Amino acid sequence: MKCRNKWRLVLWSAILTVLILLGSCSTVTGPGYYSHMMYGEMNILSHRTPISKLLSNKTISTELKEHLLMIKEIREFAIYEIGLLPTESYTAYVDIGRPYAIWALTATPEFSTVPKMWCFPVAGCSSYLGFFDVTRAERAKHELQKNGYDVSLRGVIAFSTIGWFSDPAMNTYFNYSPAGLAGLIIHEKAHEVLYVKNDTAFNEAFAGFVGQTGQQLWVAKHYGEDGVKKNLEQEKRGDEFGSLIIGVRNELRTLYKKDIAPDQMRLEKNKIFADMRGKYVRLKESWGGDRGYDAWFAKNLNNADIVGENEYKDLMPFFKKLFELSGKNFPVFYEKARTIADLPRIERYLEIEKILKQ
Repeated sequence: MKCRNKWRLVLWSAILTVLILLGSCSTVTGPGYYSHMMYGEMNILSHRTPISKLLSNKTISTELKEHLLMIKEIREFAIYEIGLLPTESYTAYVDIGRPYAIWALTATPEFSTVPKMWCFPVAGCSSYLGFFDVTRAERAKHELQKNGYDVSLRGVIAFSTIGWFSDPAMNTYFNYSPAGLAGLIIHEKAHEVLYVKNDTAFNEAFAGFVGQTGQQLWVAKHYGEDGVKKNLEQEKRGDEFGSLIIGVRNELRTLYKKDIAPDQMRLEKNKIFADMRGKYVRLKESWGGDRGYDAWFAKNLNNADIVGENEYKDLMPFFKKLFELSGKNFPVFYEKARTIADLPRIERYLEIEKILKQ
């Protein structure tokens, strides 16, 4: 496995060298972007330490040891009970010395909920950009804003290299509860099972569904009925938040179809976002004052924030339906999902609509 990873490091470096030569003149995704991404990924991979080695070290803190043992257990659960791939991801650990693994940037036109796409020669197209350096991410954000885009920049705890490398666990994971950590690791490992080029929404909803379902099963195994009840309450709040965001997106889409002056459009757009905040206050009251989404609403929200949230949720009902049609059997579900993923995009979404109607 070490030889394979070394080969992949060499290959990835070669690919990125080509990408640098092919880079655009944009300061957002030009040559500097590729070299910064190459350095950031190599820096993480080169500092991995096997978890087994750390656990045998008597000088590590009790807190770190408990975290690493939990990661080891969750990884084994993901492989043996959820049917995810037995790769070496999460068999190593890195303290990256910062609160987020990457910063993700999403952008939309001022009067649109269609995200800007960034396309690359090897990886295909994506509706967001990742940055290892927050200063570079902020510069990209300001450049896009100067060009009239709505921009969302958010810190991300984890990311997947979709099987290219053995992804390590990082210190950024440890702000999660045990249940949240299980969902996170299962989500990221799900990306190793299925990745569709140029379809962020499909990829994220697939991993999101597997992560959520795997988390439920892990909680049931470790915390019993009370744990399951608490976890389901949190999921319900997440679903209600998601429904609120989808509703706002639909309102914005309706607005942007109107033939009105830009100034009037901005006034109505601002009203929709103001109304959304009021709906959140009422929603929070129904949750008994839970403040889990306060930080998100504290931002100066725009189209890009709405799009970024929707991409993780839009296709969740489809994957739930597909799981049920698979007899709630994970290997069967993965195979059905791969079959649909292999279809051309138009046929893929026609098949999704067909399945949702069953």
